[in-house]
Amino acid sequence: MTESAQRDPADQPGSTVTALRSEQQPAVDAAQLVAEHNQQNKTHEKQYAQTRQATDTASRAAAVARQADAARDDAEATHEAIQAENPDRHAPRPRQWAIACGALLLDGVACYFAAEALGAGQQETVAWAALFLALLGIGEIALDHYSEDHRAAWRWVAVALAGFIGLLGVLRYSFLVTVGAEGLATAAIGTVLFTAATAGFVLIGYRALRLAEGGRAWRARRQLRAMQKSAVQAHHRLDQTLAQRDRLASAYLARIRVRLVRTCSSGELAQLERALRAHLIGEDTP
Repeated sequence: MTESAQRDPADQPGSTVTALRSEQQPAVDAAQLVAEHNQQNKTHEKQYAQTRQATDTASRAAAVARQADAARDDAEATHEAIQAENPDRHAPRPRQWAIACGALLLDGVACYFAAEALGAGQQETVAWAALFLALLGIGEIALDHYSEDHRAAWRWVAVALAGFIGLLGVLRYSFLVTVGAEGLATAAIGTVLFTAATAGFVLIGYRALRLAEGGRAWRARRQLRAMQKSAVQAHHRLDQTLAQRDRLASAYLARIRVRLVRTCSSGELAQLERALRAHLIGEDTP
């Protein structure tokens, strides 16, 4: 073998460069740097403790936010599954019931005129009018209840409700004929108008109830809204704790940087700062 071939591999011209490239820089011991820095001043130690406490608080807030997100997603899936059982009933239940009650109250004047035909006193008239309104409301609720699975019962309720509306028309006609001086034709026209208005408001109330979500869907939607609100609050709390943590970490790094710039190059300083920040905010924890 030649002398160059017998030469040790480490003595080859490119072996030194290869060996230098293969060497790894020693790992930065952020904990050691922090310990040395804290020994210089009690304020540093207190500031470090506050930063780590803020980091722990942020970690707990992040866990709470994840739990809130999971609960919100579960509530959303539950609501969608229940709503899929009755896709036509999608309107908010309280709003639809408010519309139905408002339409029913508009029948109050017509019911009062019908109650006047009974010839009782003021209190009795009001009581009869309230009873007529209650019967109309019960009819609307019964129509909505029997509309899906009990068509025969629904038809019987519809016939009974139509007959009751017709009876109210007869009572109004009797009242208008008694108190009016314009003749039977005027009383008949007024009766038709009031009866049509009564039927129309009942129909509006019934349609409002038909679009209202069911009881299970309403409870699931309320649960979903509560979970959404909890998730928003949890993320708001998380943002606050993260901001507090980052502020304290930046303040601590600003103090320790003064010491590091005296002994480290610019490249080493950037590496040390990254390691220290990861240590302070808990990102170096496996």
